[in-house]
Amino acid sequence: MKKFQHIIILMLGLILLPTACTKDFEEINTDPNNPTDAPSINIIANVIRYHTQNLYNAWGDMNEPSSYANHLGKIQYIDEAAYRFREGVVNNMWVFTYHNVNDLQIVINKESGEGGNPNYKAMAMTLRAYIYQIATDRWKDIPYTEAAQGSDGITNPAYDTQESIYLDLLEQLKQANSLYDNAAVYAIGSSDVLFGGDVMKWKKFTNSLRLRVATRMSGIAPAIARTHIEEILGNQSTYPIITTNDDNVYLWWQTSPPYKEPWQADSDDRDDHGLCVTLIDILKDHNDPRIAAYAKPATFDGEYRGVISGAMPGSFTLSHISRIGAWFRDVPDGFTPIMRAAEVHFMIAEAAFKTWNTGGITAQQAYEAGIAASLDEYNLDGYADYIAEPGVAWNNQLNQIYLQKWICLFKNGNEAWAENRRTDVPVLGHAPYSPYTGHNRPPFRYPYPVSELNLNSANITPKLQGIVDQFWGQQMWWDTRTGVN
Repeated sequence: MKKFQHIIILMLGLILLPTACTKDFEEINTDPNNPTDAPSINIIANVIRYHTQNLYNAWGDMNEPSSYANHLGKIQYIDEAAYRFREGVVNNMWVFTYHNVNDLQIVINKESGEGGNPNYKAMAMTLRAYIYQIATDRWKDIPYTEAAQGSDGITNPAYDTQESIYLDLLEQLKQANSLYDNAAVYAIGSSDVLFGGDVMKWKKFTNSLRLRVATRMSGIAPAIARTHIEEILGNQSTYPIITTNDDNVYLWWQTSPPYKEPWQADSDDRDDHGLCVTLIDILKDHNDPRIAAYAKPATFDGEYRGVISGAMPGSFTLSHISRIGAWFRDVPDGFTPIMRAAEVHFMIAEAAFKTWNTGGITAQQAYEAGIAASLDEYNLDGYADYIAEPGVAWNNQLNQIYLQKWICLFKNGNEAWAENRRTDVPVLGHAPYSPYTGHNRPPFRYPYPVSELNLNSANITPKLQGIVDQFWGQQMWWDTRTGVN
């Protein structure tokens, strides 16, 4: 009975508290460690960190996209390289994506109002487009128009087609470019983790990303792609792009957890990856100096040797396989490559090869500039000898551009896998240890998460039509290959 008396007295006391005691209630009950609002630049920095930490680590890149692209192969616990996916990982990739999209939408909304910073809005729009591009290239049709609107009551967003997403990404990036402003009042500041507050570098990233999107769709919608590519390359004072490694979009990490470079952090207690035989053999066949940066010689005999991605267990000896090069694997304050100059040069080379207006740059000039930029990333000599190698020396072949682009994208498995699905260069085989038979290429797509099947079934169910064995059947909208399955 005393217990209930105390409760009644406490309740009466709260009711009778004078107004003066409640005026600071909100301040007292605000948790400083869980703010409901944050500066836009802080949100942007966290999105960049969170995205790269989860989409470019062992789970988001090394195990699957880099293996599907035949840059890496798993040498222990090889299930993912053989397309034996883990539902928890697939769900996590989806959650990471939309968590970041939601945060960027908050910045866009916040900075769109009176007194907003147009640079923050442009940065958030660029990052949102970048994250969506990776997501749609992974899953194809995804929630887009109705995504990140939970606060407006949309908890089961509709799915947009990949075509419509791509077309809108081009417009979003063009709009973002128009927003950047060098006025001091809109300064980004040193809290910018990518470029230290350099607005021009952000602008170059925005326009280079638009080039990437347009190039990716150039086989299926050439007229639209050409319009955007020629607009950018024909007016680089308005649409500056990345042309040197000084402008590379790298996130440089710190040495301490949780801010260690993700591939190096994985090496602290794992040794699950080697170089894929496809990449190693191509580098060796062309006497490519990048082999010393990309790979370590096998401990067995000092030779460079790769593993078949998705190889049968027991079909190789660990000591015979080259591990990932120190440049990419052994540096805790290393980098995650989001976009590099070499990739941009190869996009220009492709456009020039198709006789599109590139501002006077020839396909050969851009092709050789891409190779030079890629070697320069790792301070490698031997450029003159390398571009004279048979198969490397310019011979007016589009596949030369595609191959060099695939090589330069090392450590960016999301892009290497996408480019290989678009170009089929090099031609890759099916993982021998895969439980799925009857296929002649690595996966066309990534499985949809079970969470969507359970929580958004009405919208996702139509999108499942035509999918075969989780990974095949539906090719990306921009994947025009024939004879693949």
